[in-house]
Amino acid sequence: MPRVFGHYVPAALVALVTGEAAVVFGSVFLGLALPLVGFHVIRPAWGDAFAPATILAALVPAIALIAGLYDTRQAYGRLELLLRLTTAFISAYLIIAILGYLTPVLTLARKAFLLSFMTAFPTSFMLRLVHARLTAASRTKRKVLLLGSGEVSRMIADAVKEWHHTYELVGRLDVNGSTSPHDGADGVWSLGALSDLEWISKVTQPDVMVVALEERRGTLPVVEIVESKLRGVEVEDWPSFYEKLTGKIPVGNLRPSWLVFSDGFKPARLTRLTKRTIDLLVSISLVALSLPLLLAIAAAIRLDSTGPIFFRQERIGRFGRIFRIFKFRSMRSGSHPVPPPGEPDPRVTRVGRFLRRARLDELPQLFNVIAGDMSLVGPRPEWVALVPEFREKVPLYLHRLAAKPGITGWAQVKNPYGFTVENTWEKLQYDLYYIKNMSIFLDILILLHTVEIVLFTRGSEEWKRKNKAPSTTSVFYAG
Repeated sequence: MPRVFGHYVPAALVALVTGEAAVVFGSVFLGLALPLVGFHVIRPAWGDAFAPATILAALVPAIALIAGLYDTRQAYGRLELLLRLTTAFISAYLIIAILGYLTPVLTLARKAFLLSFMTAFPTSFMLRLVHARLTAASRTKRKVLLLGSGEVSRMIADAVKEWHHTYELVGRLDVNGSTSPHDGADGVWSLGALSDLEWISKVTQPDVMVVALEERRGTLPVVEIVESKLRGVEVEDWPSFYEKLTGKIPVGNLRPSWLVFSDGFKPARLTRLTKRTIDLLVSISLVALSLPLLLAIAAAIRLDSTGPIFFRQERIGRFGRIFRIFKFRSMRSGSHPVPPPGEPDPRVTRVGRFLRRARLDELPQLFNVIAGDMSLVGPRPEWVALVPEFREKVPLYLHRLAAKPGITGWAQVKNPYGFTVENTWEKLQYDLYYIKNMSIFLDILILLHTVEIVLFTRGSEEWKRKNKAPSTTSVFYAG
């Protein structure tokens, strides 16, 4: 699985995104080739078409990501795929049309614009059908052989099954030499003992060999593993392989030495400077553009219920620094009974219910970003009162304080909000992945996923009730 600016991305997905962007980019210049087939040339743009073609080739994949078209675990029917792709293309071409109207250098001639859309859209649809057919074929899947049969091995097996479109488990080799002819508890065949690795590797011909041994001293067949690697088999340590598949770092079963010697956990100075620059530019621009909306929300809160407009709470920031977070108040002031889990919260006001559903209650956090207490993307700022419990019960919890907290983050888009120890444990694994692989590219991906969540209200209290996800409003709902 290749790394794109530090973030693991499936090779098949990289190929799809690259191919789709190339189709869109090339379609802009298609009009120049029309004389070759007996038609008059269509000029693609006023002057140089490189700028609008580049922006359009970036817009289509970005909006396709928001539309869920790059979620490799989703298998859409042709009709739903067509509808989602239509929405993505129309939105992208509408945006480039608006940009061209505002900035002449980005203007596409009308005929070139229509020709690009009429060729890129059906070509992209056919490309996706072919891509789906190829990735579904068993011959394109990478075969995985597990070394080990304990808890770690079972965890890797479960992760691989989630990526059944990319990987195929051929079986595992047991440490104690068990050769049961039946499937294991997780449905993975035991092919023999570790001492059989040499001939098992030749028979199964795996593409990837994952070392998932909990105890390696005296059991690891080093010579056989090296021989397999020399024959072209990829050999992966289980934490790295798990990180690639899940986008998180397994805190519970991890050896401390892996964290010490693994790459990452040290973003370049240029990355930090660029990240801060983007934080300031985007936050100031959003505050300026949304000022009428901010004033309207403030007035609605004031008219709907008594109490302050803003909700303030102490949160813990980078390196343990305490700061006050700002949000629009969405609950009634005073003491009210806590509802049972999963039930609508009567403490939430009418305006507050709308603000939460649309995530507009988070807008005042832009002022925290401008002040430097937060970033647009980062681990969620934790409530100070909960930190002592989490520090005691969750290993490596304080390591998440190595990054500035964010309005959104990798853990927020991958895992529902929650304040329980179990949920915090899960979020920490995603937070550590983000800190380890921090980059501007990953930030952009997170922001695009956040737009998707906001548009489809995934993660809201209403969504969690419908999907029986844990509620988080008993003390504070931001997680």
